[in-house]
Amino acid sequence: MEIIYMKGNGHPTNNQNISEYVALLYQKYSHKLYCNAFHYTSNPSIAEDGVQQIFERILLHPDTALHVPEHEIIYYLFAIQRNVMYTLTTDEYKNSHYPLDYDDGNDISRNLIDPEDLFIRYIYLDSLKIIFSTLTPDFRDTIIFHYFYGFKYSEIACMFHISERAVKKRIAVAKKRVRTMFQKEDFL
Repeated sequence: MEIIYMKGNGHPTNNQNISEYVALLYQKYSHKLYCNAFHYTSNPSIAEDGVQQIFERILLHPDTALHVPEHEIIYYLFAIQRNVMYTLTTDEYKNSHYPLDYDDGNDISRNLIDPEDLFIRYIYLDSLKIIFSTLTPDFRDTIIFHYFYGFKYSEIACMFHISERAVKKRIAVAKKRVRTMFQKEDFL
């Protein structure tokens, strides 16, 4: 197979060679980018996701990467990484939450605490099951997926084929309904 080079900067132009070039960039710079990702986050999985998204963006838009000279490609990758990591950390911050947790760290305990919202202090699980069973399935599923299973808003939105805004709204309405049910039962 013949490699066609662009004028002056030594990058291949046909699609198969572009993917091979991106694979070589990944092999050469992925560890540097992974280590540099810890400037933006302390979570290793977010750092790995950031490195993957950098090279996904390059594969989606290879023309801009092909115009960068090889001795400056690392600076280009760092610039992409800065933007990707800011996007990932803001998304993580928006979707982060504290899951429901047992108050004494014991799974046998019947009392749960919600450290973020604090409106659910100590809850008897049987009454919680009764209250959640009165919610409509849409509200019940979203609040359970978010708080019990730890899904993010974006993941729930993809699951139900709705927007993140609709997921936030469903969770807010479900929390409001649960709060009023707790007030009726004198839990608050």
